[in-house]
Amino acid sequence: MSGWRARADETFLVAMPSKGRAAIEMAFVVSLVFAGAFTMNSPILAAIVVAFELALAAIVVRPWSRVHGGITSRALASVIVLLAVIAPAVIERPAIAGETRRLGIGTAVGAREEGDPAMDGGVVLVKSVERGAPADGVLHAGDRVVAIGGSDLDRTDPISDLQRHTHGEDLPEDTTVTVLRDHARVDLPVRIPKTKRNRADFGAFISALRDVSSRHIVVSAATRGALVIALLLLVLRADGQPPIALGLARAGLAKEIVASTWMTFGAFATTVAVAIPVGLVGMATGVLEKESAQRTETLTMIASQGSILEFALAAIVAAAFEEIAFRGFLTPRMRSLVGSWPLAIVAVSTIFGLGHVYEGLLAIVQTAFLGAYFAAMMMVRRRLAGVALAHAAFNTVMLIFVRVVSSTNLIERLKAMSHAH
Repeated sequence: MSGWRARADETFLVAMPSKGRAAIEMAFVVSLVFAGAFTMNSPILAAIVVAFELALAAIVVRPWSRVHGGITSRALASVIVLLAVIAPAVIERPAIAGETRRLGIGTAVGAREEGDPAMDGGVVLVKSVERGAPADGVLHAGDRVVAIGGSDLDRTDPISDLQRHTHGEDLPEDTTVTVLRDHARVDLPVRIPKTKRNRADFGAFISALRDVSSRHIVVSAATRGALVIALLLLVLRADGQPPIALGLARAGLAKEIVASTWMTFGAFATTVAVAIPVGLVGMATGVLEKESAQRTETLTMIASQGSILEFALAAIVAAAFEEIAFRGFLTPRMRSLVGSWPLAIVAVSTIFGLGHVYEGLLAIVQTAFLGAYFAAMMMVRRRLAGVALAHAAFNTVMLIFVRVVSSTNLIERLKAMSHAH
């Protein structure tokens, strides 16, 4: 075992920065990837987080440094930093961009439950209610929103549909939010003030960007991923590390492409192997059906957007981002902090799994094990290209499968057959 550890050290720990700097870099990346989910409905907290991320970016990238090249290269580095940090914040956290019209709730994809009335639209679960927001005193955590202003939410993308209505200027200030409480539809009056006139034009521009982003979630994620990849390469340059420290190398690329085929099968085998005990635990605790419905709704929403070719191309970039960020960047730095590759893999894989909390607790476990599998493959291969391609292939096949199943209503048919028997 000492052999692979030594080879991994030689490859991934080349010119590794000090533990203090490595910890700052890790905090920066984790904040950049995850912080937005916790600041969606708080403009003050969102502004603090963006300022924090910009400060960390200045420390770890130093875009003004000559290490990045001449004036043009340093200017480009500065633009990449600003885009990678501010652009997602402006689109995902509209309050700090100047558009303040919002309902003021934390949301997740909801699911229909037994006993609910018949409905054709989508469901949004209320996770939290912001104090002082229009929804304060009207909605409660646990409510399931099914309509706004009398219009049912879009079934394939209910969260974005709710945001389009509440953030836009077409919805009347005095309107209604329809929720499911105790399996009954309840219309609740709510007042959502419109934005000030001098902010309307900019708000409309941001709304247009968000609308495009919400209708092309995978492409948007891939675009953001490409910006983060560029940012991490700048961090690597600032540290004086070669690309191989992230597992990036031209040598042996053809072999990695070939190896990605069997690594893809390994990813599916890992998922199936983990799904069995996870499913048994879910059945024993009574959460399996609810979380399966939640995960199916989420994956269906993502898989239904755009063409298959668009999705496949975007999936490659998105997978490359996750592999470079979690396996290539965070795992070696965690190794430098804890002094052990196995511990580093477990820690980063856990973080990777927690990033999929929107799919449910059981999905966190499955995703964490999948992350550990990809990390092990990176250790064995000492290259990231094949792992990233296997990850992209895995995601693409899974979501194409979900897309086909969704379009044929296979799940509903199977449920109907089970109830009939």
